[in-house]
Amino acid sequence: MPTSHNNCRWNDANTAEFSSPDEIHVWKILLFDPEPGELEVLSQDELKRSHDFKNETARQTYLCSRLVMRRLFASYLKQPASELKFQTTQQGKPFLVGNTADLRFNLSHSGELILLAVSPIIELGIDLEQHKEIKNWEKIAQKVFDTEMIQVLKQDEQPERAFIRAWTEFEARQKSHGEGIFGEKTSAIHNTNSIIINIEGFEASLCYIPVTEPLEIRYFNYTE
Repeated sequence: MPTSHNNCRWNDANTAEFSSPDEIHVWKILLFDPEPGELEVLSQDELKRSHDFKNETARQTYLCSRLVMRRLFASYLKQPASELKFQTTQQGKPFLVGNTADLRFNLSHSGELILLAVSPIIELGIDLEQHKEIKNWEKIAQKVFDTEMIQVLKQDEQPERAFIRAWTEFEARQKSHGEGIFGEKTSAIHNTNSIIINIEGFEASLCYIPVTEPLEIRYFNYTE
């Protein structure tokens, strides 16, 4: 069963350092619209991709995410933000290349909120979903969950809310193993720890592959 962090202490910050390798930082970022001058640290590929978004909110989310990642990773790695280089796996999971490859991270967004999880060595995944009505949740659940799990969700007092919670854990776990939602299915027995992060109006899950136990998880509100 996932561990629930009901009383996360969110500290305001825009930089941080790891006190040990077996540590995870979770950043909560409210969507903002970057100023043109702030985007100078982004690569030409990132700027080009931002123009491909037809939806303005999607474009804003992408730019905000990439800018904050570069700022935070530059702080962690003591390197200029503009010099960081990203690539993606075949499954679409981004990673740093060059001499910065010792940082693990994963990002998710929903509504006007972004969550970013970072660790020096721990493989992790994070997922965030805003509370909303999902009329066809059973049809979606049948694509990823077994019959027993679907019955458990149906019996919950709030089936839709229970589905969203289960979905975030599932997707975070898949991401921690470098898989997409329709990739090779992983399960809780695959040496993965799950944590429910309680955020009002959202369901959020962090999954990680532990290297040592116990580890420390710290929570930050990103401030400009």
